[in-house]
Amino acid sequence: MNDPSSKTLPELVPDLPAGIATLPAADQERLARMVLQARKTQGRELKDAAGSLLDLVPGFLRGAVKKAAGA
Repeated sequence: MNDPSSKTLPELVPDLPAGIATLPAADQERLARMVLQARKTQGRELKDAAGSLLDLVPGFLRGAVKKAAGA
């Protein structure tokens, strides 16, 4: 299963400080959910920002810019 919500905190953040491992499992699960939510928010905001940038590109060039950007 490749569901991001089923990943553990060390799988989500490989270079965790050693002290995080001493947290109770419930706290680690809560932190993992917070990391996932932050990543979703970040992705959504990045997508919105990229879309806003296209407003600055002249209409006749937008298709080429989208294609070059992989959108």
